[in-house]
Amino acid sequence: MKGKFGVTKQQAFSNIGVVIPALNESASLKILLGEITRLYRGITVVVVDDSGPIEQKKLEILQKKKFSGAKIHVIFRGKKGGRGSAVLEGMKWLLGDRHIAYMIEMDADLAHKPEEIRLFLEKKDRGDMIVGSRYLKQSHIIKWPLRRLIQSKLINFFLRLWLGLNLSDYTNGFRLYSRLAAEALVRAPLKEKGFIALSEIAYTLKQKGFTVFEVPTTFTDRRFGQSNADIKELMRSLVGAIRIRFS
Repeated sequence: MKGKFGVTKQQAFSNIGVVIPALNESASLKILLGEITRLYRGITVVVVDDSGPIEQKKLEILQKKKFSGAKIHVIFRGKKGGRGSAVLEGMKWLLGDRHIAYMIEMDADLAHKPEEIRLFLEKKDRGDMIVGSRYLKQSHIIKWPLRRLIQSKLINFFLRLWLGLNLSDYTNGFRLYSRLAAEALVRAPLKEKGFIALSEIAYTLKQKGFTVFEVPTTFTDRRFGQSNADIKELMRSLVGAIRIRFS
């Protein structure tokens, strides 16, 4: 069946790739992959997984499942290598497909709503990187513990002062990248490993002359498992943020 401009439903999202860094998220991924592939036929998804053997077996089973009209690929790394390197590895894999023009990065824990990928695609011409912000007027945060919200706002306040980018949210991992932006990131590997790598990505692209734009998004606390972010990660990120300016 063909829609607008004679494009079939199967082809509609064939130039879009999704990168999902994951650590012990098989329960969430089962739901997430089902939703993404239901909404965006023809899309390509790569999961970069740092889990141990038990989780890997679950993902191997999940990878064999037939998701309607989509390509699902899982990269098993076997040890915790950090979000930044996971995203870059996923980008490298997607760049091997010359048809991929845009890449979406999103969390594996259902914090980001698959239906909002459309918001990024609608604004894809506004910047080389489109950042989903939790802190714009139209944004929504659902069931996030007050402690986590305060931590996030504090570190984003510091990052705005320190890095000087015109962003309200440096640390949300729901983003769109143009192919050119992804190629630039792969050529300039990140130095930071934790979630502060999200800020390093934005800073690196801005320094290289790429444009950045924000859209409001909905952020929901995880349904399964525990967050990988803790006070130690927060302190490491603050130190990492200082390093970014001098790298």
